Amino acid sequence: MEQNALKAALRTVLQRRRAMLNPADYGFTRLAPQGRRPAGGGLSQTQVDDILGFGRGTYERLENGRYNNAPEHVLRGVGDLFKLNPHEWAWLWRMTWHHDPPQPIYPEQDDELDGTWQQVIDSVPHAVYITNHRWDVVAFNDHFPRLFPGQEHPANTMEYMLLDPAARRLLPDWDSAWAPFIVPQLWAARAAYPGDERIADIVRRVLADPVTGPYYRDFGPVFVHPDGSCRPFNHPEHGIGWVSLATSSPLSSSRFITMTMIFTPGAERPESPPPIRAT
Repeated sequence: MEQNALKAALRTVLQRRRAMLNPADYGFTRLAPQGRRPAGGGLSQTQVDDILGFGRGTYERLENGRYNNAPEHVLRGVGDLFKLNPHEWAWLWRMTWHHDPPQPIYPEQDDELDGTWQQVIDSVPHAVYITNHRWDVVAFNDHFPRLFPGQEHPANTMEYMLLDPAARRLLPDWDSAWAPFIVPQLWAARAAYPGDERIADIVRRVLADPVTGPYYRDFGPVFVHPDGSCRPFNHPEHGIGWVSLATSSPLSSSRFITMTMIFTPGAERPESPPPIRAT
């Protein structure tokens, strides 16, 4: 029963979008010999196959929920043809693969973040900043610059932590508490975005650096994100202490990461709060 409902939901969305496309705009002067047209007109299922270069019946299987493991190029072709919006794109993936898409429908949308997030981070009484998947700082609140001497915050947090000698003074026990846990994140990003030249450039410079190169070549723990970490920190205003790190990612722009840094002064590491569990 549940599977039938999911198939019906997928079919409804795709039929609506298919009905919006005029066959004449794609060179069709009469109805295709096969394939059903949605109520009110629009492309037939066979016409969708012909436009996208699919074998006959491919799109019909997708629309009717019989192509659960459709390759990404099939979903991408349909998404581009139907001009799916980000919500419809996520819907298509959830109804077929049961998870969110690995890439946005339009790559440029993943470089934009809703302006509401600036209001969100401004309301937090701790240092908060937002980076993209390349660790470029794209937004921050007033508390964030105060973490750095002269309130001069870095433009890219990964470059700063691994390549700027000043970071090794700000981050106590850099060689044991920071670097071994940062480098694996760079490895993970390199694997997730193999064609990203910006990340590749950071990797090249890290490998060329006599201090951080060895950490990259022979990293220790497997560590893909800092969420929940607590590390020593030398605050310019409050002295030695610890920062507890919490990360989140906006659903509308998955490549952006929000980092909250909660500073606790004192040499003794603060106790970790108990985990939050759904009941």
